[in-house]
Amino acid sequence: MADALNTADPSKPAVRLKPVRDPALYRGEAVMDTLGDNAKRIATAQALAQVIVKLTGNPAANGNVVIRRAMPTAGSLVAETTTRQDGDTASGMPVYKNVLAVSFDPDAVDALIGAAGLKYWTGARPRPILWLAIDDGRGPRLVTSQQLSVVKPLAVRGLERGMRFLLPSGNNVEIAATNSVWALNAAALQALTARYQNNTQVVGKVYRSVSGWSAQWVMTQDGAEVARWVDTKADPRQVIASGADGAADAIAKRDAVYLNTGVAGKYRIDVAGVNDSQDFIRLMGYLQQLAIVRRVQVMQATPESLRLELDMNAGMKSFYTLIGSGGILRSTDNDADNASESNDETTAQPETKTVPRFILQ
Repeated sequence: MADALNTADPSKPAVRLKPVRDPALYRGEAVMDTLGDNAKRIATAQALAQVIVKLTGNPAANGNVVIRRAMPTAGSLVAETTTRQDGDTASGMPVYKNVLAVSFDPDAVDALIGAAGLKYWTGARPRPILWLAIDDGRGPRLVTSQQLSVVKPLAVRGLERGMRFLLPSGNNVEIAATNSVWALNAAALQALTARYQNNTQVVGKVYRSVSGWSAQWVMTQDGAEVARWVDTKADPRQVIASGADGAADAIAKRDAVYLNTGVAGKYRIDVAGVNDSQDFIRLMGYLQQLAIVRRVQVMQATPESLRLELDMNAGMKSFYTLIGSGGILRSTDNDADNASESNDETTAQPETKTVPRFILQ
């Protein structure tokens, strides 16, 4: 499928590279039952959940307490949204679904992932050639680009995990290599993969078994084995999709790194523009719903400003990033980057450091 689709230690990349952003990974989509505000909030949270999984390579990432806290206010991380109608005529009559497509602010999402203590999977990812043979009882047959529907479950799951796969064209030489695919002989297929200017391949076999359907997979890159995995399920579509999960798990485990979002700890800020009890309630409610803020304490109140102490599981750099997309607090410091802590700091805000200043909007 043209677009959707010495043994190496899979836990460590050969070279630890700086993470690269892929803007496509910051986009998610969700179906809305209606076009109301509540439906849009729910769909936005679902889209953010998709993005978090793609960017971390961790299907369980949305169970993280910081990520869970961010879901009700996912809208504050949004850069752009569009709504479209998708038609489905499979039933014989057109059925239309409202789909919300959401692009999230990369800086804000990265800050959230870092504050959650999750690893970030770089956007520079391989697009493996998929060598898959399926035996439904009539002997193994190679799946080629002419049978895209067969591997649709794998392609869809791959997109959910942030990976795309390519299928071979199915020329005579490739068809003749079906036995090598069935034997999971990755070395024998390496030369065919290289013809596509590709160095990564996923080789798999899917067949009927006592428990339903089974699959065996092996993934290699530059001739070195990255991972092997197996799966058995009653539904052949789920078994085929397991090829995407295993590949994503292996590459994410190897290439994901922790982001530097500053040091967790207690930081003091001054906030102006808090003129009455309603302003105070709005400010405290906003700060307490920020996913990285664990606790807020009032340290001092003057007619000009409030001094607050924020207990956060990230540093001030992440705080600046997240409020920048919220429209509630605005920094009044001339240089917010200098007012935040240095990326190299290893301690929380010292008593002698200038207290950052903000205004409630």
